[in-house]
Amino acid sequence: MKFWFFLLFILLSIANAFASEHEFTLVNQTARSFEGLYITASDNKDWDANLLLNGKVLTAGGKILVRFKSDAESETWDFNLVDDEGLSVTFDKVKLAGVDTVTLKDVNGKITAEIE
Repeated sequence: MKFWFFLLFILLSIANAFASEHEFTLVNQTARSFEGLYITASDNKDWDANLLLNGKVLTAGGKILVRFKSDAESETWDFNLVDDEGLSVTFDKVKLAGVDTVTLKDVNGKITAEIE
């Protein structure tokens, strides 16, 4: 019995090592509402699936907890946000290690991301 428990523990540990989970709060301090949020490792050429599922929207002035798993081992990540009018905003090479909050702001008509 102990052997099987130990084996299961080892297998779960190995699985977690290959699929890391990332989590941060995304705060929207712009006047736009976003319907799409895509995050991928910076060295990946394809966007992963939309993280805003089941019609969820990051409303203007709102915030959401972003949690995603990835098999990729990357120091930097690319973000793509799509608003309700089709505007696409991309942030390249964002370092997520130790990040608690990403705040979107509208600075002179340009959407920026403040990383904390």
